[in-house]
Amino acid sequence: MAQITQTEIAEAAKKFMDGATIKELKGITNDEMEAVYSLAFNYYRTGRYDEAEKLFNFLALFDHLNAKFWIGVGAVRQVKKDFSGAVQAYGYASFLDLNNPRPQLHAAECFLAMGDKRNAASSLEALDAYCPKDTEVGREYRAKAAELRKLIGEEAFAELAKDDEKTA
Repeated sequence: MAQITQTEIAEAAKKFMDGATIKELKGITNDEMEAVYSLAFNYYRTGRYDEAEKLFNFLALFDHLNAKFWIGVGAVRQVKKDFSGAVQAYGYASFLDLNNPRPQLHAAECFLAMGDKRNAASSLEALDAYCPKDTEVGREYRAKAAELRKLIGEEAFAELAKDDEKTA
């Protein structure tokens, strides 16, 4: 096995600092990543969650800037009832793509499953703030959020409003 030199480590560190991903450092193509994603998604769809989780984790590690991969990690964790882990993955995906309502909606579902209505409400408030209003996806997710809002209950949203007033 070839030994890595200090110069190579320094060069890799500089590339990371400049925004590179492991995928780029290893020369993995987007097509190759998409092939792995397709396999992971098929595993997920067919209930092979452990296999799907391994592949989504690989994808998120090798291209940590791709929100789609983090949503995959979150989805597997959510279906495996690791709601806290799912929320972490969805939070990162949301950070990478604020206008994508999917991670915000699913984070709200996870918070609700954990009995945390306040954070579920906060996730839906984020969805409302950032989700595009005049797109098909925006309308679809706003409708799903409205249904979830009923399950959460208005008390949680009132608490958020009170907290906002205190900090304003």
